[in-house]
Amino acid sequence: MKPFTAYFLISIALLFSLNGLLEAQSMIGLPKEELKVFMKENHRGFRMDNSVVKQRFNYLKYVNGLRTRTWIFYFNEEDICKSSKQVCDYGEFDEMLLELNGSCESAGESRWEYMLEKDTVQVILTRQEWYFTVREARKK
Repeated sequence: MKPFTAYFLISIALLFSLNGLLEAQSMIGLPKEELKVFMKENHRGFRMDNSVVKQRFNYLKYVNGLRTRTWIFYFNEEDICKSSKQVCDYGEFDEMLLELNGSCESAGESRWEYMLEKDTVQVILTRQEWYFTVREARKK
């Protein structure tokens, strides 16, 4: 194998592995403005959705292009992300399981955990009749 070809292949592999790390990054703890930038740069398949605004909640809502996945981020009074919820069609189920199993430790049936700084973040998948949800928040 030529040195340039080997270098090129290694570079491509590194780019793909870094992309996976970026997508696995937690949004918990991010300020609202940073989260907006992160979503725009790293989750280009999602667009902000302002179609429904509930004044009593401090949140941002994103929807993917196929409208099969809605991602809602909830913020505290200081505009720091405290939790998230994804509402997904079952067509997203297998991909979501791959994401969760690849980026989190299993913590039981439909539960995963990962460390964020010194805190444990809990991820819970809940099946409904027509959709499923994935909630993510610091463990209490």
